[in-house]
Amino acid sequence: RKSVLKVGLVSGDFRHHPVGFFLESVLGHLNAEQIELIAYSTHAQEDALTARIKPNFKAWNQIVGMDDETAAKKIHADGIHILIDLAGHTANNRLPVFGWKPAPVQATWLGYFASTGVPGINYVIADPVAVPQQHQDQFTETVWYLPDTRLCFTAPKTSEPIAVNNLPALRNGYVTFASFQGMAKLTDQVLALWGRVLTALPEARLRLQNSYMISANAREEMTLRLSQVGISAERVSIVGPSTRDAYLASHAEVDMILDTFPYPGGTTTCEALWMGVPTLTLAGDTMLGLQGASLMACAGLTQWIAEDEDDYVARAVGFAGNLDELALLRDGLREKVLTSPLFDAALFAHHLEDALQGMWQKKIEQIAKN
Repeated sequence: RKSVLKVGLVSGDFRHHPVGFFLESVLGHLNAEQIELIAYSTHAQEDALTARIKPNFKAWNQIVGMDDETAAKKIHADGIHILIDLAGHTANNRLPVFGWKPAPVQATWLGYFASTGVPGINYVIADPVAVPQQHQDQFTETVWYLPDTRLCFTAPKTSEPIAVNNLPALRNGYVTFASFQGMAKLTDQVLALWGRVLTALPEARLRLQNSYMISANAREEMTLRLSQVGISAERVSIVGPSTRDAYLASHAEVDMILDTFPYPGGTTTCEALWMGVPTLTLAGDTMLGLQGASLMACAGLTQWIAEDEDDYVARAVGFAGNLDELALLRDGLREKVLTSPLFDAALFAHHLEDALQGMWQKKIEQIAKN
C-alpha cells in the first residue's frame, strides 16, 4: 500500500496567473487518498481561480509577512513529506524557506524554467524534451522526469463558448502571423527573424497584441522597430490589452503564431493550440529555450519545431504555402490537443503522483541505507 504523502505547495500564484492556469485542472485529479495537499500562499491576493482550487487542499496557509525561519518551522511542524516550490526566482518566491530544509524531500516545478541553485532543493520536475539527458549539468537539482510534459494546461473557462473558426487566410488571400507575447520577449533578434519571414512572404501580415501596446508611444516605437527590419506599417496591426475572452476570440484573425526566442511562449502557446492555431517555435539549448519545443512535441506537432533561424524561415514559408493542410490542422487541433498529455489532467496527475511516490520511496531507501 502506498503511503499518504503530505505535499506542501509554496506559491504566490494560486490565482489568475499562468501558474494558476497550469495548476487548476491537475489538482482536482490527484488521488486524495494518496496525496494530501497543503498550500503555503506567499501573496495576499485571491480571486475566482483561488476559490476554485481551494477545495483541493486539506489546509490553506498564508505565509505573507512571516519570516523565513518561522515559515520553515510551521512547515516542519505540519509534517510535510515533500515541499514543492512553484516560483523559482520569480516574484513572491520564498526560496530562503527551502534553505532551512523544513521537509525531507524538496522539489521545484512549474513556475521557473531553470535551476534554483538552492542547496536544499533536491529535485527539479521536468520532461525529456525540456531537459535532454545531456543538459542535466545545468541544474544543481537532480532532474526528475515526467514522461510526456512538465506542464498540463487547463482549458480556458470562458463566459461564452468560443468556437474555432475557419482558417482566415482562405478568405483573406494572405497569411496572418501573430504574437501575443509580452514586450520583454520582443527583442531585436526576434524582430529581425520575423522580418526575414515577412520579406520571404510579401503578402503576409503580422498582428502584435499585448498589454504594453495600450500607449500610443509604445505602438509608435514598435512600428518604427518593425519598419527597420523591413515590415512596413500597413502590414501590421498592433493591439493593446483586452479581456481574456476577447483575446482568445482574436485568434479567429490569426493563421499561425510566430514564437519568440530564447524566451518562448508558454500560456499563450497553449491557449493558441486550444483556439486551433499552431505556433512555429525555435528550439534553444536550455530548459527555458526548449519550452516551445516541449509544448509542440507534446501536442504531436514536432514539424512546428525549427532547429535554427534558417529552418524557422523555411518552415514558415512552407506552412504558408500549403493553406489546405493548415486549414485541416486547424479544424481538428482543439480535439487533438484536448486528448494530448498537455491538456489531459487525469493522465498528468497520475504521472505526477508516481513521481511524488518515487521521490518519497527514494528518500526511505536512503534513510534505510544510513
